Amino acid sequence: MRRTALSVLLTVIVAGAAGCGGEAEPKAGPSTAPASSAAADAVASIPFACEAADGLYATLNKQAQEHIQRGFAAEKRGDTATVAKELAALEPMFLGVSAKFAEASGRVADAEMKVALTGLADAAATAATFTAFSEFGAMQQLTVSGELILIRKCRDAGYKLVNLV
Repeated sequence: MRRTALSVLLTVIVAGAAGCGGEAEPKAGPSTAPASSAAADAVASIPFACEAADGLYATLNKQAQEHIQRGFAAEKRGDTATVAKELAALEPMFLGVSAKFAEASGRVADAEMKVALTGLADAAATAATFTAFSEFGAMQQLTVSGELILIRKCRDAGYKLVNLV
């Protein structure tokens, strides 16, 4: 079974923070302004939703990675001040991503894609409420269903995902 992008990202980050501290490089991807850059019509296509989701994963990969690495390392050291600082930095990122997933969900016509994007919006909103980096282990459970739908629907629509594989 394929591993999901958020869980893979978090696994790489956890391993890097716990191990030698190596950094994983995020993949380059499509525009990071996905939902707002689509056509103005109220009903968007599956490729639109794929581009939106893939762009949001690129945003998460680039913006959240260092905060998560520093947070895991601080939590391991027992540095509660740094943990709080890094969680506070991540909160607006996750809330912004949640809002963009919700926006894309509201615009896409396909019912399954709506469910997937709404689930990912909910997962990002949940991540914004985490009070410890150890809670990030729950992300795979929160995202797997939506990500599997996106992967299948995007593949079937001929859209090649770059950041969500």
